[in-house]
Amino acid sequence: MRYLLPSLLCFFGLNLAAQTGGDAAVLAYQPEEKTYELHEFKQKRERTLLGDLDLTGLWGGPTYNYSASGDEWAFVRGGFGGLEFGEDFFLGYGGWKSRESFNIDENPTDDTAYDFRQGGVIMAYSPNRDAAIHPRFTAILGPGSIDRAGEEFERDRMLIGQAMVGLELNLFQVMRLGIDGGYRFANGVDTEGITGNDISGAVVQIEARFGFSW
Repeated sequence: MRYLLPSLLCFFGLNLAAQTGGDAAVLAYQPEEKTYELHEFKQKRERTLLGDLDLTGLWGGPTYNYSASGDEWAFVRGGFGGLEFGEDFFLGYGGWKSRESFNIDENPTDDTAYDFRQGGVIMAYSPNRDAAIHPRFTAILGPGSIDRAGEEFERDRMLIGQAMVGLELNLFQVMRLGIDGGYRFANGVDTEGITGNDISGAVVQIEARFGFSW
């Protein structure tokens, strides 16, 4: 009996020590677990409609194109500027104006000569942008107008949409050259003797793009 009591005390002492050590291990692990959960939470980014697109560049430059207008091809020039996102997407705004008046009649006169203006939001996608030559898909949507040459008070406003596909050449890190072809759509034309088909037509375009990406 004299050995039984010390043996029991030792047994309960060892059991208590084991339990205390287990609790300490759990307490020591909890901060690490909380740290991991916080890190995992920070890795979850807010989802947006356009995805995780980051601003990657600034670009702008002049635009020159020939577009079918009525029975003629009109020379249109202007410029644009905008932001590059995710290295492949471009969002900007541009404005263009016909250099010379165009006619829609087979027998043009001063009364059938018109000036054309166009502006709009530019959305473009350039896959494989790091390649020296790569494709580019562009859509433009915005207001347009025509007015009888020299008589701006007779201006007719309309909605213009333009879709193009082409090639982009990376000439330098700060300069690109775009060659595109597509079609322009006009809606809401309300000038006597002119329809949306007279304003709509094929487009061939050359565009110099200056800027930088980071």
